[in-house]
Amino acid sequence: MERETWDQDLLEDLCQVMADASICGLGQAAPNPIRLVMKHFGDEI
Repeated sequence: MERETWDQDLLEDLCQVMADASICGLGQAAPNPIRLVMKHFGDEI
């Protein structure tokens, strides 16, 4: 995430794996900030 540009496909895959593999709500919600940044500021990353 410190790179100039993000590999959005890879990040979305990681977010999906985190949400699917977690058995608690906190783990399932952990990828939400990254997903929202990609959704609302996709042209800036």
